[in-house]
Parts: sequence; C-alpha cells; structure tokens
Amino acid sequence: MISDPSVGTPVRRWLHALESDVSAGPLAAIYGSDAEVLRQRTQLLRRVLERFLERFGDLPLRVFRAPGRINLRGMHVDTHGGYLNLMTHQREVLVASAPAADGRCTFANIDPRFPEAHFDAEALAAQAAFALPWSEYITHPSVTAPLRKGDWANYARGAVLRARRAVVARPFQPIVGVVGSDLPRGAALSSSHALCTAVLLAALGWNGASFRKDELILAVRDAEWFTGARTGTSDQGAMILGRRGALVNVALLAEDFDISGARYLDLPDSLRVLVINSYTERSLSGAQLAAYTRNRFAYSMALEILRQELLAMGFDPARVKSLDRLSRITPEALGGTRVFYDVLERIPESLSPEAMRARYELADFDAAYARYFGGVPAEHHPRTIGLRGPLLFGLAESERARLFLPALERGDFVRAGLLMTTGHEGDRVFRADGSPYCQRMDSEALRLLAGRESPVEECPGDYGASSAVLDALVDCALAAGALGASLTGAGIAGTVLALCRTEDAGAVSEAVRNFMGMEQYVRASKRPGPLSRSELGEAVMTNHAPEGAGELRL
Repeated sequence: MISDPSVGTPVRRWLHALESDVSAGPLAAIYGSDAEVLRQRTQLLRRVLERFLERFGDLPLRVFRAPGRINLRGMHVDTHGGYLNLMTHQREVLVASAPAADGRCTFANIDPRFPEAHFDAEALAAQAAFALPWSEYITHPSVTAPLRKGDWANYARGAVLRARRAVVARPFQPIVGVVGSDLPRGAALSSSHALCTAVLLAALGWNGASFRKDELILAVRDAEWFTGARTGTSDQGAMILGRRGALVNVALLAEDFDISGARYLDLPDSLRVLVINSYTERSLSGAQLAAYTRNRFAYSMALEILRQELLAMGFDPARVKSLDRLSRITPEALGGTRVFYDVLERIPESLSPEAMRARYELADFDAAYARYFGGVPAEHHPRTIGLRGPLLFGLAESERARLFLPALERGDFVRAGLLMTTGHEGDRVFRADGSPYCQRMDSEALRLLAGRESPVEECPGDYGASSAVLDALVDCALAAGALGASLTGAGIAGTVLALCRTEDAGAVSEAVRNFMGMEQYVRASKRPGPLSRSELGEAVMTNHAPEGAGELRL
C-alpha cells in the first residue's frame, strides 16, 4: 500500500486499508494470527486514525508503535545488572504522526482526560542549558521549573528533545501526532516507557535519523528521566528487543550497556502466560513511600558493602572489582555455596543510616540518600535500613532469572513455575490467611542454609514489594492450577503473572475472575465497589507477545 513510507500515507487511505483484507497480512506479521488480538489492534489503530483525521486533516502520516511489556522473572534487579526474562504484551501505544506546518509540536490524545500538548522544540533546544550533558540538562532549573508533575506532555516533550539532540546535521522537523493507548495505567505494563518509545521513534523517523537498538534503549531512558523519573532500561528493553511469541533473557547494566548476550526462546505452545490486572495503582506517600524507598536505597548500598566485606575477608582486589553486577555475583564466583552464605552472614541484617556511613566507605551515600528520600517527609525517614534481606533477594533473583529460560528450554515447566513462585515469596508481605509474612534473615537461618548447601535460587530473600491484593491473586492462581505466579514490575500494585499449561489456562482464568468478583477482593483492593462485568472480563488476558517497537506499515 505504501510506496514511499518516508513521506507518509494519507489518513483516508489508511482507513480504507483497514476496511479491506490489505491490512491482514502486515498486522498478523506483527501481532500473530489470534482473531481477537487482531480485532483489538485494528480497533485501536482506527480510533487513532479517526482522531488524527478530525484534528489535523487528511495528511500523509506514519504510525509508530510500542507494546507493553512483562517480566516473568528478574524483579527489582534491572538497575544492578541482574538477569531478566522479558516479553512484549499486545496492548500498546500508537502514535500517528506527520510533519508540523507551524514549527511547533502538537500531540493530541484519544483519551479526553489528557489535554493537548504544545511546545516549540527548536526554542527549547536554543536555550543555553540544552548544550549541557543530558544528566545536567534535565536537572537544570530552566528545564525542571516549567514541568507540571504528572503531565503526560512531559513524556512527549522529553522524547522529542532527545530526538532533537541526535539531529545536528540538518534542520529539525517538528511533528504533530495523535497518541492512542489501551495499556491500563498503573498496571506495571509500562505505559509511560511505551509512550516515550513511540514518540521518540516518530520524531527520529520524520527526521531521517535512527539508533541501534542499544542506543534506542538508552535514549528512551533519557526521555523518561526528563520527566523526573529515574527508571532503568528493562521496560523499554523488552519493547525494543522483543520478538513475536518469544521471551528474551538478558542482563542489562546501564553503566556498561551491552545487549549482545540476549538469548531468545519461543514460548512453547503448551504454555500460556496470564496477565492479571489487579486494578490497583501504586500511590505512595508517608510511611508507605518510606518503606518502599528503603529497600531500593538498601539495594543501592548493599552491593558496595558486599565488596568491602569481601576485601576484608582477603579476596583478591581485582576479583572483587569484577563483581560489579548481580549477574556476576554467584556462589561459583565466590568459591561455592557455603562460602556464599558465609559472606552473606557478614552483611548486617540492618543498620541505621548513621552507622552505615560510619562503618563503610560509601562515596555515593549522601547523593543516593538524597535521591531516594528527597521526596519522603522527614518524619518518615528510616531509622534503620535492612541490608541482608534485599541483598539476598537480588542475588537469588538474578540466579532465578538466569535459570528460568534453560528450564523452559528443556521442558521443565514445573521448575520454571517454581522459580516464579519462589521469587514472589521474596516479595510477599501477607500469608494466605491474611497474617503478616516475612523471611528470616538472621545468622542461624543462614547457617542452616549453608549446612544444607541450599541452592541460592531456592532462597526467596526479603524484598517485600508486594501487597495484600497481589499476594491474594498469586495464591488464587496457584490454587487453581498455575505452575507459577508472581507480581511483575516494581510491585505494591499493578499486575500479577501466572504461568500455566495451556489446558489449565481457562480454569485458572475463571478462578481468578471469580475471586476478583467477591467482596473479599473488594476489601483487599480497597476499592469503593465491586468490579464491573467488563472490568472482570478484561482482568485476565492471555499474553500474546507481538513484535518489538517500530513503525507500523500496511
């Protein structure tokens, strides 16, 4: 249909193609052959195109897309170089775009809750601060002061400006666009990263620029950081590295970014991944924000504390220096399972911030403390910070994530499910009976693990980023026959994943929907009322991994 995609195709021709069989082949190549998935993708695309026609007219346009993402194993380890098991998710963000005629970028949204975004990219790029390194630019007062917290326009602005930074050899072409998404907000499927990815691709595309996949992943991180977030690389990594029907196993570390080790596996037909939307959103404040932030801060300090303890034990300094990420800190690297637990016992269970600063040489302590607790009210700043539990979780979780793909490769689906469930036990905060839950991290418990030479991947650790509702959904899925289940993403709220045999997926889905329709679930989720019939229908979806982010061409 499109003879020269670089100049776009008029909107009405796009819409005409959607009414015929012309679109079937290209869409199936991206999304697969499932009729319901294709219906949903076509429906979203049509809404975006019709809104574009209404707002900007029958202009020649190009459409860029970025899917949602899930992570089956490798929670909370992406910023420290742990292994991940990523897949794309069929719900997505679409951006229908065209060159702007008035020199200003304009983005409309099919969701009326989001007002139009207008900005002059060239005027912003002409400011003196734009010449600074990106990390300094995005924290400059001239950049941060005009941003309205929570404004969706910040993501579009950050993505376009990151593209503008890459276009230096020719005049920059601003764009107009319509954004459409059916990714549920706050569901841990990474709608904000998908928005940044799609807008960045559109701005690059219309300016004749492109990035390698590794460069694009880091550029999306830059765009997200422009908004004030300090996210990692795994979310957009899944979107950009993703392949249709496949899981990608990779360890990512932003400071030494390398995607050459990515391994792919087509998910076997005998398995299904269920994506369960809890209809809860993370909204942290006060003591809850402090508790959530405390573990993230502990994580950032614990790896350096571990290295200092290894030096104190007489480990070779060069060897210790090489242990700079979770994927490299394994029992084998430390000299065996018993040594691993001996080393871990040297890590304090918890310390006050003052004791941590006094006991260890932590050059980044003050900067990290300000970064993590700057937004936390002073009365909720932590008096003690757990170290051993989060560190064991991270080391064990990276190992679980490393072993997850090989388990699937050899057909050991029970093992793969157990790795998922064990990982969730490290995040769990409530038992099935509603009582509080936590893992023992005392020295006696570690010595018992060492005496048994328990494989590290079988040790949950103690990160505690779940919630009552996520724990209940995991328990429900497991009781109904899922091989494994866990939260995905940062936790507290959002989505649960369940790995099922294909023949069991229907029964697990029905059991979860029935549970979510009960008064018990309303109380656990703190909703004002029960879920509607349509909400229950969409609460559990089978994951159909589409192709990774890119341009949609019919």
